[in-house]
Amino acid sequence: MGIIEKLDTVKKTVPHYWPIGSFIHHNPLKGFEHLNFKDGLSKAKKIYGGKVYMEPSYYLKFYKEGKISHSLLESNLKEVLKVDELAEYYDLAMKCLLEVNPQWNHFRRTASTKEHAIDEDLLAYLDDEFFYHNKPKLLKKLTKHMTLYEINDVLFNRDDKEVIEKEIIEYISRFLDEGQATIPMANRELGMFETFKLYEDFEYPHDSETFVEEALEKLEVKNKERYLLTHVLKLHGWAGFIKYRSEDPNYYAQQQYPSSLMDYIAIRLYYELAYLKHREINNFTLLDTYVEDNGAYMILKVVKSQSHLPGKFIDAMEESDDYDAILESFIQYELQLDAKQVHLANDILNNTEIPLVELAKIMEVLREDDGYIWLKSLEDTYIHSFIDEMDLSNKNNEPRPLASATFCLDVRSETIRRAVESTGPYKTFGAGGFLGFPISFVEFDKVHEVMLCPAVVTPANIVFEVPIESSREYNSKKVITKTTKKVVSDLKNNPYTPYIMVEAIGWIFGINLFGKTFLPKRTKKLFSSFKPIKPKTTYTLDKLSGEDIELYVNKLHIHIISGVLVNNSSKEYSAQEVQAIRDHLILGSDLSLEIPLDLLESLKSGYKITPEDYEYQKKKLSTVGFTLEEKVQYLYNLLTMIGQVDNFAEFVLLSGHASVSDNNPFESALDCGACGGSSSIPNNRAICMIANSPDVREAIAKKGILIPDDVKFMPTLHITSTDEIKFYDVDMLTNAEMKRFMKIIFDFTKASKLAREERAKQLPYTNTQQDVMIKSMDWSEPRPEWGLAGNMGVFAGPRNSIKHMKFGNRLFMHSYDSSLDNDDADILTRIFDGPLVVGEWINLEHYFSTVDNSIYGAGSKVYHNIVSKIGVFNGNYSDLKIGLPTQSVLSEGEAYHEPVRLLTYMEASLEKVGKAVERSVAKEFILNEWIRPIIIDKEAKKVYSYESGDFKVIKELK
Repeated sequence: MGIIEKLDTVKKTVPHYWPIGSFIHHNPLKGFEHLNFKDGLSKAKKIYGGKVYMEPSYYLKFYKEGKISHSLLESNLKEVLKVDELAEYYDLAMKCLLEVNPQWNHFRRTASTKEHAIDEDLLAYLDDEFFYHNKPKLLKKLTKHMTLYEINDVLFNRDDKEVIEKEIIEYISRFLDEGQATIPMANRELGMFETFKLYEDFEYPHDSETFVEEALEKLEVKNKERYLLTHVLKLHGWAGFIKYRSEDPNYYAQQQYPSSLMDYIAIRLYYELAYLKHREINNFTLLDTYVEDNGAYMILKVVKSQSHLPGKFIDAMEESDDYDAILESFIQYELQLDAKQVHLANDILNNTEIPLVELAKIMEVLREDDGYIWLKSLEDTYIHSFIDEMDLSNKNNEPRPLASATFCLDVRSETIRRAVESTGPYKTFGAGGFLGFPISFVEFDKVHEVMLCPAVVTPANIVFEVPIESSREYNSKKVITKTTKKVVSDLKNNPYTPYIMVEAIGWIFGINLFGKTFLPKRTKKLFSSFKPIKPKTTYTLDKLSGEDIELYVNKLHIHIISGVLVNNSSKEYSAQEVQAIRDHLILGSDLSLEIPLDLLESLKSGYKITPEDYEYQKKKLSTVGFTLEEKVQYLYNLLTMIGQVDNFAEFVLLSGHASVSDNNPFESALDCGACGGSSSIPNNRAICMIANSPDVREAIAKKGILIPDDVKFMPTLHITSTDEIKFYDVDMLTNAEMKRFMKIIFDFTKASKLAREERAKQLPYTNTQQDVMIKSMDWSEPRPEWGLAGNMGVFAGPRNSIKHMKFGNRLFMHSYDSSLDNDDADILTRIFDGPLVVGEWINLEHYFSTVDNSIYGAGSKVYHNIVSKIGVFNGNYSDLKIGLPTQSVLSEGEAYHEPVRLLTYMEASLEKVGKAVERSVAKEFILNEWIRPIIIDKEAKKVYSYESGDFKVIKELK
């Protein structure tokens, strides 16, 4: 296996990390989804070293509160014991779960202070089990994921690791910078490793792959694949971002400044070789020789470095060089503690029948499995209570509502949907925020496109937002804003700034700083008056004709050429001459006028006025807008997906959603996950424009969906941090329609207040609706909302089945009518391919960020600094933080989010679910139980749960 194949194997364990500006929730153990959930977590724990389940005491508390059913716990325990061939020890195992395992660590802490007779057979077993006296094996375990420079640091009391990691972070953060650095790094277009060679003045004629191979040979690494993994794990957040960049062909920064994991590994190995060059042990062969003579010393030093060596042994090492004796003393000390743990547990169990060696083996198996047993029992309790509470009666012939509202299936929509339904004749639906309508969107006054769809989808169409009224006032305020930003930027980079900042403009920042702290509402109102207000806009939803495309490409080239000529030539060129230059460069037409050759060359090479660019621009413009057939199909897909095909309300509201907060690097994580971490209002506005089009309604009627002429599709926006609802494009309504629509505005405003009242009870230090509003404006607020914390399930089915149930923003609710789906389950497959994939990413990122925030999360926001505009790290440098901050999942140091797998309830026949699973991109993690599929088959009158590779009936319906 070559070095590329070895690295490919390693990087499968590294999850993608999207830049924080478009933060996308992701499963940090994505690389293990080919394994069953339980096996994947076991393997990940061995690699990353973090926890994968909550502590037993966490689940025990739920059990005592009645949140975990005893009968379900009993059933799950018996199932595991049966697999492990320990069924006869059920009573003992249950007592271990309830009384011993939650105290296991406590037994260890108190063992040294307790006197206890020790069973000699138990000591011998523990010695063999933990291979205390097998020095090579013990040392291999202790240094499994240590680099050679880390081992040198441990042995010789150096601090090379800190210096090396700092050097690496400094370089890659500057190379990967996306606009934060004052002075960008030069020559980045050469690629990460080639630029690095210039950065370090390092003359090397080959590529990064060759360098990695040579470096591993110089280090005399025996297991190259494992050593590559060791280096990746040192800064796996940065590695994850580099992996993401290198595997996304559309990522602009990657196109401009290429990077790869191979480049990253080469840079790491360069520094390792550089710092080891004059060290006593600079390859693994020398290390092996050293270990032969100093094995005991090295074991003690490594244990000490990992903070596991008690003080008395550290003192002994300073007083004596008889390390073999000190190690033996330490081993005996550890063995005594291990044995006492078992003895103390045995005392609790009142065991007199099972030999202690056998008991130790049984308890070891139970400790390995107890997290999974508790987790599944908690999940099963939720599943059974949900099924028992559902209303599975058929309710038809509902009166026509005044309005229907389709919200994103995001868990934060659950409360607002209940509130809306309580205020008047309204019906609500749920769908992924992008509405099954993937677009590349270019906002008004922006130059870059944003992909508004799940990360697994690539949009085929571009939509531009264009003004339909004068934007003169907007442009003038925009210029002032840009000028202010430039002044501030210049002052920041001026060496005299510290002396003049306070006198010159400090008062402005004083208002902002103290205002946002003490008077956030007034301060927001003050500063918002200076912001430019966007003019009314519409979207480019129609396909461009061939003539239009030619016209626009020609205008683009003419604009570029004119600007270049004005800035680089003293001669004035007429419009006809500029056109002739363009035709010469693009079409190869003869050029009769005189123009400097270097200027022509600059237009070709520097500004890409070439035939190739001409074809590229035409191809790009051909993707603008939609054909009539595409419009109809997208609308048809949406309406059939949510089951809204008849009895249309007079006003059909489609609600996008976004979060609003101040000074929050993770804000995009609170926006629409189905839209790549952006607001979903563009998708909703666009679909409404399409649905209101007469030609679309005429065409969709031929597909069986009749939309009455009096129906208006209206876009709205749900602000999740405040539960405000904003209404868009109301100017399309007649006066009579507007009068009726005012009732909707009034009722939805009332619903917002009801939702805020409920939200205020959940957020810490929040008592009133006003407190909720202020949290979104306060620059010092680390928790403007709970976001998606608490998510625990998704329901795909009719709203009537669960309309009476209150979930407290814990359920993703996707409307689905299986009677409208075809035999191939096309609709359900689309739900699996988009919303379910995103839901799994969201769910498992919250799960692992809660279970072990130090490994899979981001730590506290208090210590975060934005780096390179791509993410955050702690303080001045650290690994790139890959998960969620503690403020998103913890409250007062305790778990607010309940880490469970996504409990996925589908109201459909088992046959349709099976077909959808087989055809879905989500098949792997569904069948491997990274989510928990529950099928409510009303036709068969059965409820199924997918467990251990098969569908198990968990309830018979009446």
